Amino acid sequence: MCSQRTIKVDALTKDESWTLFKEKLGTDFVLSPEIEPIAKDVVEECDGLPLGIITVGAAMRGVDDIRIWRNALEDLENSRPDLEGLEDDVFSCLRFGFDHLKAQIHRDCFLYCALYREDDQIGCDSLIEKWMADGFFDEIEDREKGFDKGYTIINDLKDVCMLEKGELGDFNRSFVRMHDLLRDLAIAITRKSRQFVVKVSSNVGKFPRDENLMDDVIRVSLMYSNIELLSCRSKFPKLSTLLLGGSSLVYIDRFFFEHMQNLRVLDLSDTEITWLPQSLSNLVNLHALLLRGCWVLTEVPSLVQLRELRVLDLSGTAIRYLPDGMDGLTNLRCLSLAATGSLEMVSVGAISSFSHLEELLMAGSKWTWSSNENRNGRGAGVEDIVRLMYLKKLLVDFVDLSALSSYVRSGHWRSLNCFVLRVGNAFNYLEETKYNFYSRECQVNVSDSDCMNSLAFPESNLTKLSITRLHNLSTIYMEEPVQGDNLANLKYIEIGFCPKLKYVLSVRWFQTLQSLEEMDVSYCQAMEEMVVDMGDLGEANNNIPITLPRLKRLILSHLPNLKSICKRTLICSSLEEIVVLNCPMLKTLPFSINSLSSSLKQIEGSKRWWDSLEWDNTNTKMHLQPFFSEGQERHGTKRKADSIS
Repeated sequence: MCSQRTIKVDALTKDESWTLFKEKLGTDFVLSPEIEPIAKDVVEECDGLPLGIITVGAAMRGVDDIRIWRNALEDLENSRPDLEGLEDDVFSCLRFGFDHLKAQIHRDCFLYCALYREDDQIGCDSLIEKWMADGFFDEIEDREKGFDKGYTIINDLKDVCMLEKGELGDFNRSFVRMHDLLRDLAIAITRKSRQFVVKVSSNVGKFPRDENLMDDVIRVSLMYSNIELLSCRSKFPKLSTLLLGGSSLVYIDRFFFEHMQNLRVLDLSDTEITWLPQSLSNLVNLHALLLRGCWVLTEVPSLVQLRELRVLDLSGTAIRYLPDGMDGLTNLRCLSLAATGSLEMVSVGAISSFSHLEELLMAGSKWTWSSNENRNGRGAGVEDIVRLMYLKKLLVDFVDLSALSSYVRSGHWRSLNCFVLRVGNAFNYLEETKYNFYSRECQVNVSDSDCMNSLAFPESNLTKLSITRLHNLSTIYMEEPVQGDNLANLKYIEIGFCPKLKYVLSVRWFQTLQSLEEMDVSYCQAMEEMVVDMGDLGEANNNIPITLPRLKRLILSHLPNLKSICKRTLICSSLEEIVVLNCPMLKTLPFSINSLSSSLKQIEGSKRWWDSLEWDNTNTKMHLQPFFSEGQERHGTKRKADSIS
């Protein structure tokens, strides 16, 4: 509770306060002689409190109108937060920052963050998802534009120090956090308006039933609380968000949702509920039903009445079949069935009926995709995906390489912003579904197959290519690029345990890798050349170097017949690390020495291999000798072999 908080703040001196304030105004911003004395009075009103100075300074950044400065001083001089339990000298400054946010939407979004735990790392994608579902951006139909709007607001709130940048999570997921005092301010504001009930990580026992609150409350958060039962039939006519994720919830009364027709966001993620009551069907205005990680949930009631539903997250549940009535969810924009290890059937037409679907996330589902003719009418196939004309994000697993190739040939992937297409089972499915929304991540991951000797994949927009354990693969097939075709977005290539693969890419494709940062090739016994010239350029061009401006790491391991990386000279001005392990036939390095001078940190390999290298002149070896270190098999190759086997 805010009233129980004891705040101890070491005040800054007058000079320190002024310096911090000017820093928050911006180093390029110069106060006029008329405004500066008013600004100093504004700083004095902050009483040397760092967070107050930061908040007020950020709110006044870029303001050069003396009338606005005079009004700001007046507001601070007369400001009393009038919020129970909050000390005036701290919170008048924070309330000033809140009141001076640029628009009401910013204030609403800021207050929403108070629904999370103190010091919580709040996932930006999850937060924006809830903002959209709760109607903050109802005027925006397109999800990508909605996320753009959400990230803009988050950036605005960070700019004025109302939110802080959080840690960067796995897969580059973005997080924010709310300062404890600002969260106290937000909770106090919402408590006074009687619109929020926030009891996160607490011993609540029962769902709130205060008759004086029911008519006003619009958002309730009991996340991570010890509540086990939802058994009341409370009427909350205005309730729009109900968050119970991570709580101890195991049972919901069959009538619980009967009088919550205005509910738009229902988050029951990571609870141990085994079923949902039929009264769920009463939530006719529900936009987001979030059941991620409800690992013992085996059945969801009919969704036929939930025609406004935009987001349905069933990832990590134990459902065997899709809920009844899903074919009527024509407004659905995002469907997540990732890590549904018990899902036995997706009926023909069930997916393609979602005419406005923008995201289909099914990595790690028991239901994998094959061509429709191979299904013989028993369930949805690749053609059902191809019919999704508005799809922008796709994470799916294919039955085999033939099914993947069938999808690639359809060309449907060309309209996607983000895709991860996979064959095989060497993946951490649930974690890999946590990509940034609209991060434009495009991956092809293929693993564990003995039946395919050639592989075609989509080249445009691809950012990661991972091919492992294709024991009969001899060729990665791509037609030679015509004008405009390239792999310019590809950042990471991993090739491993393909004993019959003869080479990775042709010269023409290799020279399009302008974004490549890391290349890891291992355990390909038949490979003699990593990059081959197909003979279509003519000898006159054979000496033209290839520039890879962003390549940082090259790892070659257990390639016993590799004789050449590339016959052209490689200019790699960002290359930091070269690792060569168990490649005894490799006698030359193709890199331009001048381009390595400023970036190279390490060359790792066996001493026998290093001593056997052939050089154009002895000066080259002398120049590179300080970077060489005798390496053991301690890089990703060994660990990867252990984890995949």
